[in-house]
Amino acid sequence: MSSIYINNVSFAYKNSDKLILKDINLEVESGEFVCILGQSGCGKSTLLRLLAGLEGATTGEMLIDTKKIVSASLDRGVVFQDYGLFPWMSAGANIMLALTQSFPDKNKKELKEIAYKFMELVGLDKSVYKKLPKELSGGMKQRCAIAQAFSINPPILLMDEPFGALDAVTRAKLQDLLLELWSQEEQKKTVFFVTHDVDEAILLGNRIIVLGQSPSNIIYDCKIKEEDRISRENQFDNIDALKLRNTLIQQINKDVVIRIEKFTE
Repeated sequence: MSSIYINNVSFAYKNSDKLILKDINLEVESGEFVCILGQSGCGKSTLLRLLAGLEGATTGEMLIDTKKIVSASLDRGVVFQDYGLFPWMSAGANIMLALTQSFPDKNKKELKEIAYKFMELVGLDKSVYKKLPKELSGGMKQRCAIAQAFSINPPILLMDEPFGALDAVTRAKLQDLLLELWSQEEQKKTVFFVTHDVDEAILLGNRIIVLGQSPSNIIYDCKIKEEDRISRENQFDNIDALKLRNTLIQQINKDVVIRIEKFTE
Protein backbone atom coordinates (compact mmCIF):
# COMPACT_ATOMS: atom_id res chain seq x y z
CA MET A 1 0.00 0.00 0.00
CA SER A 2 1.15 3.56 -0.72
CA SER A 3 -1.50 5.88 0.64
CA ILE A 4 -0.45 9.49 1.17
CA TYR A 5 -1.42 11.65 4.13
CA ILE A 6 -0.71 15.38 4.09
CA ASN A 7 -1.49 16.88 7.48
CA ASN A 8 -1.64 20.66 8.02
CA VAL A 9 1.36 21.29 5.78
CA SER A 10 2.62 24.83 5.29
CA PHE A 11 5.82 25.84 3.54
CA ALA A 12 8.03 28.91 3.32
CA TYR A 13 11.62 29.10 2.11
CA LYS A 14 14.32 29.58 4.72
CA ASN A 15 14.83 33.15 5.88
CA SER A 16 11.44 34.12 4.45
CA ASP A 17 8.19 34.84 6.23
CA LYS A 18 6.16 34.48 3.01
CA LEU A 19 4.22 31.23 2.92
CA ILE A 20 3.98 29.41 -0.40
CA LEU A 21 1.61 26.73 0.91
CA LYS A 22 -0.69 27.10 3.91
CA ASP A 23 -2.58 24.42 5.84
CA ILE A 24 -2.68 21.73 3.13
CA ASN A 25 -4.67 18.67 4.18
CA LEU A 26 -5.10 15.74 1.80
CA GLU A 27 -5.56 11.98 1.94
CA VAL A 28 -4.80 10.04 -1.24
CA GLU A 29 -5.54 6.34 -1.53
CA SER A 30 -3.07 3.92 -3.05
CA GLY A 31 -3.49 3.74 -6.83
CA GLU A 32 -5.13 7.13 -7.31
CA PHE A 33 -4.07 9.31 -10.24
CA VAL A 34 -4.17 12.83 -8.80
CA CYS A 35 -3.87 15.83 -11.09
CA ILE A 36 -2.90 19.09 -9.39
CA LEU A 37 -4.25 22.21 -11.10
CA GLY A 38 -3.66 25.88 -10.42
CA GLN A 39 -2.29 29.14 -11.73
CA SER A 40 1.44 29.57 -12.32
CA GLY A 41 3.24 30.32 -9.07
CA CYS A 42 0.55 28.87 -6.82
CA GLY A 43 2.82 26.20 -5.33
CA LYS A 44 2.02 23.10 -7.43
CA SER A 45 5.67 22.24 -8.01
CA THR A 46 6.53 23.09 -4.40
CA LEU A 47 3.96 20.57 -3.19
CA LEU A 48 5.49 17.96 -5.48
CA ARG A 49 9.00 18.70 -4.19
CA LEU A 50 7.75 18.21 -0.65
CA LEU A 51 6.26 14.86 -1.62
CA ALA A 52 9.55 13.93 -3.29
CA GLY A 53 11.45 14.79 -0.12
CA LEU A 54 13.49 17.45 -1.90
CA GLU A 55 12.14 20.11 0.47
CA GLY A 56 10.92 19.88 4.06
CA ALA A 57 7.61 21.26 5.30
CA THR A 58 7.80 24.34 7.50
CA THR A 59 4.93 23.01 9.60
CA GLY A 60 2.86 19.83 9.43
CA GLU A 61 3.87 16.45 8.05
CA MET A 62 3.56 14.15 5.06
CA LEU A 63 3.23 10.39 5.45
CA ILE A 64 3.40 7.40 3.13
CA ASP A 65 1.17 5.00 5.02
CA THR A 66 2.66 5.47 8.51
CA LYS A 67 6.16 6.55 7.45
CA LYS A 68 7.02 10.24 7.51
CA ILE A 69 8.59 11.75 4.37
CA VAL A 70 11.93 13.22 5.42
CA SER A 71 14.09 12.81 2.30
CA ALA A 72 14.17 11.53 -1.26
CA SER A 73 13.66 7.79 -1.73
CA LEU A 74 13.45 5.20 -4.47
CA ASP A 75 9.84 4.52 -3.49
CA ARG A 76 9.03 7.78 -5.31
CA GLY A 77 9.89 8.16 -8.98
CA VAL A 78 10.09 11.73 -10.25
CA VAL A 79 9.64 13.00 -13.82
CA PHE A 80 10.38 16.68 -14.42
CA GLN A 81 9.48 18.93 -17.33
CA ASP A 82 13.18 19.28 -18.17
CA TYR A 83 13.47 15.47 -18.35
CA GLY A 84 15.99 15.09 -15.51
CA LEU A 85 18.56 13.32 -17.71
CA PHE A 86 22.29 13.86 -17.16
CA PRO A 87 23.46 15.40 -20.47
CA TRP A 88 26.91 13.78 -20.35
CA MET A 89 25.46 10.27 -20.07
CA SER A 90 23.72 8.27 -22.79
CA ALA A 91 19.98 7.64 -22.55
CA GLY A 92 20.66 4.05 -21.58
CA ALA A 93 23.24 5.02 -18.97
CA ASN A 94 20.69 7.39 -17.38
CA ILE A 95 18.20 4.55 -17.07
CA MET A 96 20.87 2.13 -15.85
CA LEU A 97 21.95 4.58 -13.13
CA ALA A 98 18.46 4.48 -11.62
CA LEU A 99 18.25 0.71 -11.98
CA THR A 100 21.64 0.14 -10.32
CA GLN A 101 20.49 2.07 -7.27
CA SER A 102 17.12 0.29 -7.15
CA PHE A 103 18.31 -3.27 -7.75
CA PRO A 104 21.85 -3.60 -6.36
CA ASP A 105 21.60 -7.42 -6.35
CA LYS A 106 21.09 -7.69 -10.12
CA ASN A 107 24.01 -7.90 -12.52
CA LYS A 108 24.60 -5.53 -15.44
CA LYS A 109 23.09 -7.90 -18.00
CA GLU A 110 19.86 -8.23 -16.03
CA LEU A 111 19.62 -4.49 -15.54
CA LYS A 112 20.22 -3.85 -19.23
CA GLU A 113 17.38 -6.22 -20.12
CA ILE A 114 15.08 -4.23 -17.82
CA ALA A 115 16.23 -0.98 -19.47
CA TYR A 116 15.54 -2.37 -22.95
CA LYS A 117 12.13 -3.64 -21.82
CA PHE A 118 10.97 -0.23 -20.64
CA MET A 119 12.50 1.55 -23.60
CA GLU A 120 10.43 -0.73 -25.82
CA LEU A 121 7.32 -0.09 -23.71
CA VAL A 122 7.63 3.66 -24.26
CA GLY A 123 8.28 3.22 -27.98
CA LEU A 124 12.05 3.76 -28.12
CA ASP A 125 14.32 1.76 -30.39
CA LYS A 126 17.34 -0.01 -28.88
CA SER A 127 19.61 2.32 -30.85
CA VAL A 128 18.54 5.17 -28.53
CA TYR A 129 20.34 3.42 -25.66
CA LYS A 130 23.74 4.76 -26.74
CA LYS A 131 22.62 8.24 -27.75
CA LEU A 132 23.23 11.35 -25.67
CA PRO A 133 20.19 13.44 -24.65
CA LYS A 134 21.29 16.24 -27.02
CA GLU A 135 20.83 13.80 -29.92
CA LEU A 136 17.18 13.16 -28.99
CA SER A 137 14.01 15.13 -29.62
CA GLY A 138 12.01 16.49 -26.70
CA GLY A 139 9.51 13.67 -27.01
CA MET A 140 12.24 11.02 -27.02
CA LYS A 141 13.91 12.54 -23.96
CA GLN A 142 10.60 12.55 -22.12
CA ARG A 143 10.03 8.90 -23.09
CA CYS A 144 13.46 8.12 -21.60
CA ALA A 145 12.48 9.91 -18.39
CA ILE A 146 9.23 7.92 -18.20
CA ALA A 147 11.08 4.67 -18.92
CA GLN A 148 13.56 5.53 -16.16
CA ALA A 149 10.79 6.27 -13.66
CA PHE A 150 8.76 3.14 -14.41
CA SER A 151 11.80 0.83 -14.64
CA ILE A 152 12.62 1.22 -10.93
CA ASN A 153 8.99 0.26 -10.22
CA PRO A 154 8.25 2.84 -7.52
CA PRO A 155 4.80 2.62 -5.92
CA ILE A 156 4.53 6.43 -6.16
CA LEU A 157 5.15 8.51 -9.28
CA LEU A 158 5.54 12.30 -9.12
CA MET A 159 5.31 14.20 -12.41
CA ASP A 160 5.88 17.95 -12.69
CA GLU A 161 4.33 19.26 -15.93
CA PRO A 162 6.23 16.60 -17.88
CA PHE A 163 4.51 17.33 -21.22
CA GLY A 164 4.26 21.11 -20.99
CA ALA A 165 7.07 21.86 -23.46
CA LEU A 166 6.03 19.32 -26.11
CA ASP A 167 4.07 19.78 -29.32
CA ALA A 168 0.39 18.79 -29.31
CA VAL A 169 0.79 15.47 -31.13
CA THR A 170 3.75 14.25 -29.05
CA ARG A 171 1.99 15.39 -25.92
CA ALA A 172 -1.15 13.42 -26.77
CA LYS A 173 0.89 10.29 -27.52
CA LEU A 174 2.73 10.48 -24.19
CA GLN A 175 -0.49 11.17 -22.28
CA ASP A 176 -1.97 7.99 -23.77
CA LEU A 177 1.23 6.09 -23.06
CA LEU A 178 1.25 7.19 -19.42
CA LEU A 179 -2.36 6.14 -18.93
CA GLU A 180 -1.66 2.78 -20.58
CA LEU A 181 1.37 2.08 -18.38
CA TRP A 182 -0.51 3.12 -15.24
CA SER A 183 -3.74 1.24 -15.98
CA GLN A 184 -2.15 -2.05 -17.06
CA GLU A 185 -0.40 -2.58 -13.73
CA GLU A 186 -2.10 -5.02 -11.36
CA GLN A 187 -1.24 -2.73 -8.45
CA LYS A 188 -1.56 0.77 -9.88
CA LYS A 189 0.98 3.38 -8.90
CA THR A 190 -0.13 6.37 -6.88
CA VAL A 191 0.45 9.29 -9.26
CA PHE A 192 0.68 13.01 -8.58
CA PHE A 193 0.65 14.92 -11.87
CA VAL A 194 1.15 18.69 -11.85
CA THR A 195 -0.38 20.61 -14.75
CA HIS A 196 -1.90 24.00 -15.52
CA ASP A 197 -3.96 22.47 -18.35
CA VAL A 198 -7.57 21.74 -17.33
CA ASP A 199 -8.16 19.43 -20.31
CA GLU A 200 -5.04 17.40 -19.50
CA ALA A 201 -6.18 17.00 -15.90
CA ILE A 202 -9.65 15.79 -16.97
CA LEU A 203 -8.16 13.30 -19.42
CA LEU A 204 -5.59 11.79 -17.05
CA GLY A 205 -6.82 12.07 -13.49
CA ASN A 206 -9.30 10.04 -11.50
CA ARG A 207 -8.97 12.78 -8.91
CA ILE A 208 -8.38 16.49 -9.48
CA ILE A 209 -7.41 19.07 -6.88
CA VAL A 210 -7.15 22.79 -7.47
CA LEU A 211 -4.72 24.97 -5.54
CA GLY A 212 -5.52 28.62 -4.94
CA GLN A 213 -2.98 31.37 -5.33
CA SER A 214 -0.13 31.74 -2.85
CA PRO A 215 -0.26 31.28 0.10
CA SER A 216 -1.95 28.29 -1.41
CA ASN A 217 -4.38 25.76 -0.07
CA ILE A 218 -6.81 23.34 -1.71
CA ILE A 219 -9.86 25.20 -3.01
CA TYR A 220 -11.46 22.30 -4.90
CA ASP A 221 -11.22 18.52 -4.80
CA CYS A 222 -13.16 16.00 -6.88
CA LYS A 223 -12.98 12.27 -7.56
CA ILE A 224 -14.00 10.64 -10.84
CA LYS A 225 -15.43 7.14 -10.74
CA GLU A 226 -13.76 4.60 -13.02
CA GLU A 227 -16.95 4.13 -15.04
CA ASP A 228 -17.16 7.90 -15.55
CA ARG A 229 -13.61 8.43 -16.80
CA ILE A 230 -13.30 10.52 -19.93
CA SER A 231 -11.66 9.29 -23.13
CA ARG A 232 -9.85 11.39 -25.70
CA GLU A 233 -12.58 10.56 -28.21
CA ASN A 234 -15.43 12.04 -26.16
CA GLN A 235 -13.55 14.61 -24.08
CA PHE A 236 -15.20 17.56 -25.82
CA ASP A 237 -18.60 15.94 -26.47
CA ASN A 238 -19.33 14.37 -23.09
CA ILE A 239 -21.72 16.58 -21.09
CA ASP A 240 -20.25 15.56 -17.73
CA ALA A 241 -16.74 16.32 -18.99
CA LEU A 242 -17.83 19.75 -20.18
CA LYS A 243 -19.53 20.47 -16.83
CA LEU A 244 -16.40 19.43 -14.95
CA ARG A 245 -14.26 21.57 -17.25
CA ASN A 246 -16.44 24.61 -16.59
CA THR A 247 -16.41 23.95 -12.84
CA LEU A 248 -12.60 23.72 -12.72
CA ILE A 249 -12.16 26.90 -14.77
CA GLN A 250 -14.72 28.71 -12.59
CA GLN A 251 -12.89 27.65 -9.43
CA ILE A 252 -9.56 28.93 -10.75
CA ASN A 253 -11.03 32.19 -12.08
CA LYS A 254 -13.04 32.83 -8.90
CA ASP A 255 -9.86 32.58 -6.86
CA VAL A 256 -8.11 35.02 -9.21
CA VAL A 257 -10.96 37.54 -8.90
CA ILE A 258 -10.94 37.32 -5.09
CA ARG A 259 -7.18 37.95 -4.99
CA ILE A 260 -7.46 40.89 -7.40
CA GLU A 261 -10.21 42.46 -5.30
CA LYS A 262 -8.13 42.09 -2.12
CA PHE A 263 -5.11 43.59 -3.88
CA THR A 264 -7.05 46.67 -5.05
CA GLU A 265 -8.78 47.35 -1.69
